[in-house]
Amino acid sequence: MSATEPPNGASDEFEPFKELEAEAERIVRHPHAEAQRLHVVAEEGESGAAPFIEIVTVARWVIPFVALMIALIFAVYFAARRWG
Repeated sequence: MSATEPPNGASDEFEPFKELEAEAERIVRHPHAEAQRLHVVAEEGESGAAPFIEIVTVARWVIPFVALMIALIFAVYFAARRWG
């Protein structure tokens, strides 16, 4: 088999969607437990996903703050334009 051909359907080695399905099911069914598990994974730092977990943790607070600041800037701009 060449490197460009996918493995045959009988192979158990090539099942990327089964792993994604299991991850999605864990997130949907038990979000709090999954958040705790991801926190433990990030604390250990041994997984390749640890930096992404930390980025999402920070982005969870930064993105709403930035959106609020942009909304306030637009509000001040349009208020100054209307009354100025």
